[in-house]
Amino acid sequence: MGLHISRLEVHNFRNFHHLVIEDVPTHAVIVGENGVGKSNLLEAIRLVLDPSLPDSRRMLREEDIWEGHPKGLSGGAEVTVVVELQGFDSDDDAKSILSAAAVSYSPYTARLTYRFAPQAEINAALQPTVRPLTPQDYDFVTFPGTDETKDIRVIRREVALRVLPAMRDAAGDLHNWRRSPLRDLLERLPLDPANLKATADAVTAAVNQLTADDNVAKLEQHLTNRLGDMFGPRLAVQPTLGFASSKPDELIRAIRLFFDAAGRRGISDASLGSANVIYLGLLLEALTQQRLDEQFVATLVAVEEPEAHLHVGLQRHLFSYLLRTGQSLILTTHSPHIAAVTPIHSFIVLRATENGTVGSSTAALPVSADQAADLERYLDVSRAEVLFASAVILTEGLAELYILPALAIAAGLDLDAYGAVVASVHGTDFKPYCALLGPNGLNTPHVVITDGDAAPARNGQREAGLKRGANLHPDQTRTKTLVTEIGKLPELGTATYRNDRAALAANLEGIGVYVGAQTLETDLCGLFGNEIITAFEELDGRKAAGSDVRNGVANEKSITIDYAVRKAMLERISDLGKGRFAQRLAAHIAQIDLPARLRAAAGITDDCVPLDDKALRRLGPASYLFLALNQVSSTVRGIMLFQSPEAPGQQAAGHQCS
Repeated sequence: MGLHISRLEVHNFRNFHHLVIEDVPTHAVIVGENGVGKSNLLEAIRLVLDPSLPDSRRMLREEDIWEGHPKGLSGGAEVTVVVELQGFDSDDDAKSILSAAAVSYSPYTARLTYRFAPQAEINAALQPTVRPLTPQDYDFVTFPGTDETKDIRVIRREVALRVLPAMRDAAGDLHNWRRSPLRDLLERLPLDPANLKATADAVTAAVNQLTADDNVAKLEQHLTNRLGDMFGPRLAVQPTLGFASSKPDELIRAIRLFFDAAGRRGISDASLGSANVIYLGLLLEALTQQRLDEQFVATLVAVEEPEAHLHVGLQRHLFSYLLRTGQSLILTTHSPHIAAVTPIHSFIVLRATENGTVGSSTAALPVSADQAADLERYLDVSRAEVLFASAVILTEGLAELYILPALAIAAGLDLDAYGAVVASVHGTDFKPYCALLGPNGLNTPHVVITDGDAAPARNGQREAGLKRGANLHPDQTRTKTLVTEIGKLPELGTATYRNDRAALAANLEGIGVYVGAQTLETDLCGLFGNEIITAFEELDGRKAAGSDVRNGVANEKSITIDYAVRKAMLERISDLGKGRFAQRLAAHIAQIDLPARLRAAAGITDDCVPLDDKALRRLGPASYLFLALNQVSSTVRGIMLFQSPEAPGQQAAGHQCS
């Protein structure tokens, strides 16, 4: 695995009040919305590890202090960045260099700290000042382990961070000999001096042959005359035309990198994306050679927004390779294409809160190897958006992907606007996805919506949805208790069944699992029967098919369910395609006056009575959908469904309620 950053802690720096990431992946892909602090996290690491960062950059200013600090820089704010390193148990060189930084030996762990504080706190000999402080009253220390009297400059030469910024000029750097990683690769080559001398002689002969041309000689003379007049006799110059230096030691600088076999297409002919890839490849190769030559212990590479100018196919291929091989690599990205090929244990997700940006890592995600592989296959480009989401609604199938956003829009909640994502797991195994989104993974707020499947299946089992939800409970003892209670439910249609089942469903809502009655299409019939019939008949004009759906809708509104009629309706919808049907139904749902319909269904006649959870539970089989959306609304907006964002105490319909 090699030496890598294993833990990060940042206090009071820019976006971060107190950021702690306990398990930093060896190959880390940092994702998060714009402005959340991805680049600032790299800058924090640079304060500790980057040898190219001048000390003037380590002297922070007011804008570098977390904006939520009650006193700010003038009031004595202190900034600390702690970086811990692991992965060098078998590397004697690293253990020697990092010996002063060691804080643990099982595994070997080195701690490096940057601290920016008032000078009086760093230097006890100085007297504290009582006036408002300025940047000139501050100083910084960077130290290994826990001893602030030691310095880490020597360590930074051996364990360094190399950052490629987002707005980099790869082509310009490759053309510039001093900045090009090709320089390091060429200069370390053990070239034969005799061969260099012979090459230089050949270059001199070629130059002489070229300049023997009368036209070239005339141009040289014209330049000599003009520049002589401009410089004057005291600063005379003698311009000479040629195509390479004839000095053997400088000849290697004339070597250029081409990317075609004929040697015709140079870097200037490359696209911006190709130049970025070539630069990164040369840099990684140079670092590999330097490590083999023991020039340093390790260099950690960080790349901001590596997707810039890269075709999506190249993004996927390149970073699928880089994130599974080679040395430690840190990326910040907005690209779902890179996220889609990232190993599931390699994510760091940053999320803004009122108390500063917080972060979560998937390095210790509690899933099996098979589940991890399934999650990596699941996170294709479309589903990778869950990594960037403020909240996630996990569902079973395709139909919910269309229906839930339509219900939310009709309820006044634009899921996209608030960064909430509806994601189908295409099945009923929610466990690995809940693990990914849970507190030991991305720590993303999420709910699960699943079919109730209350009626007996072919194998005689009933209440599959409740059992599914019980198995998602984090307390295994509680899971067993719930499964036992579900098994004791009375038969469907008996006097106490509805209340007993509702109590169990409400219990699961406490862990974010919302269980329907049977299946989505049947659960919607009570509230949206007319829309279901209209949507179906628009797609299938056959009378017999339409009759089955009409009868099915009426059946679901009856006290006693005829399972044969239900089956006939569901088969008609399945024949049409559940996803296709849901698309058309969603269009109709989005157009209705949903608050008015739900009030009527819940028996509410006073517009000032809120459509809260208590009222939503009276909506019948579809109530779980609105309870789940209510939870999501509270999470991403801080208010319930149907409430006005401008006046949370009022209903969205605009009625003035005292």
